[in-house]
Amino acid sequence: FLATKSGELTDATVWSGGLAPSGNFSLSIPAGITITISGGTLSLQMLRCDVYGTLALGSGSATFTFAFPPTIIVRSSGKLLDQTSSNVFLFPSNSIIAVLSGGGFGAKGTALKIVQGGVAGASFTLTSATGPFTCGMLPDGSIETYDSVTAIAINSGDFTAAGTFLGGFAPSADICSGGCGIEVISGVTLSTAGLNGALNFDITSITVATGATFQLGTPGASTGFKFSSAVTLSISGHMSFVGSGGYIRLPPGSDFNITAGGAFSSAISVSIEIFDLLTGLAIGPLQTLGTLISGGTFTLSVSASGSATTAGTA
Repeated sequence: FLATKSGELTDATVWSGGLAPSGNFSLSIPAGITITISGGTLSLQMLRCDVYGTLALGSGSATFTFAFPPTIIVRSSGKLLDQTSSNVFLFPSNSIIAVLSGGGFGAKGTALKIVQGGVAGASFTLTSATGPFTCGMLPDGSIETYDSVTAIAINSGDFTAAGTFLGGFAPSADICSGGCGIEVISGVTLSTAGLNGALNFDITSITVATGATFQLGTPGASTGFKFSSAVTLSISGHMSFVGSGGYIRLPPGSDFNITAGGAFSSAISVSIEIFDLLTGLAIGPLQTLGTLISGGTFTLSVSASGSATTAGTA
């Protein structure tokens, strides 16, 4: 549903098709338009809302509750406005709010709480009114927050599949135009096979939790894997290179960190190649990872000029 003028969510004249949202729906609120959801509860199933204008929630109520988990993306110049008297939003698990650079809340101080079985659980209070920011309500009842636009992998699957990520909030060139982080939670395997050997949009960090696995490359492919922007890889779980050849290619400004308890593995001996983003040419010697790093820590840091320093057990 596309809003064409400001008004209440339930006002049919607000929407381009002349019908008010019903059933399972997604919304887009253009810049300059305010959509208001008055009262204390949204009982409709809003799957996703892209806010370029303003989404105002909870007028006339102490708190505002989402009956179904939403994915709310506040775009640059967009705003999520808290009109509740107690400054409290209540969400079920599997909800996510992502505020992109240039987007924001009406003010800081709103408490974002997760509700399970009618009981309020984990909570986070906004300390800033501006993005970038992400708040995810995980299936286990916990809340994760980031001072970045972050996609959270909660199901094993491919990097390109919406179903892999909390709320279907998958990374893309559009969402990540100002940079994105990726978080892989415990028990999840995130594959990059669908990227066909290259990550061509701005992922600034990939964090792999203890008990999680990050699979880099495409099985059977000999072309390796290229990161097209500087990235920090933080591996507390397991990272595996699944290609049959090629290098892991990192641009200047990147970091690769394996923490104590983390591991790297590959069926073939693999190296990291530092390359120039403008020319595509290699900078300096290869950095050999081999087939296994475990039982310790490893760090590779690439300076802005492309020089690499390593420490640890590789």
